[in-house]
Amino acid sequence: MVYYELVMTAKNMTPFHELTSLVKTISHRVVENGGIVRTIRNHGIRDLPHRFKTKYPDAEGHRYFKKGRFISVYYDASPYTQNLVEYDLRLNTNVLRMTHLKVRNPMWYVNIMREDKNPYIQKVLRQEALAAAEEEAGEREEEVEANDEEEGEDL
Repeated sequence: MVYYELVMTAKNMTPFHELTSLVKTISHRVVENGGIVRTIRNHGIRDLPHRFKTKYPDAEGHRYFKKGRFISVYYDASPYTQNLVEYDLRLNTNVLRMTHLKVRNPMWYVNIMREDKNPYIQKVLRQEALAAAEEEAGEREEEVEANDEEEGEDL
């Protein structure tokens, strides 16, 4: 399972019930395929960085938009499920743009199994190597002291 963030921009004039049904459709798609929806955030209506153009004009004839509603959906799912979610969003005429991001949270570093990539395992390995080096240095000192005592007895 991969932790994804879906950031989508919808038309600012889209009715609330249509946005709700869109988010429910996405959530159901994720859950049906074994994923987990963590959070849904509505960032509100904001100015777009530039004028967005839709593929087809809507019922009122609007094709260009200067404002949009930003919505984020955070979920864990397989890459196959992510493709299904993107397909559903492409079919929806209220969505202007969408972006999927692979989110890396602190738990990602704990869960990875490769020792060379996991900073926590690297820290433990460094501590173990340091402890082994100190132990080895202590044993050498004991050997040197024992040899010095033997040489002193021989004289």
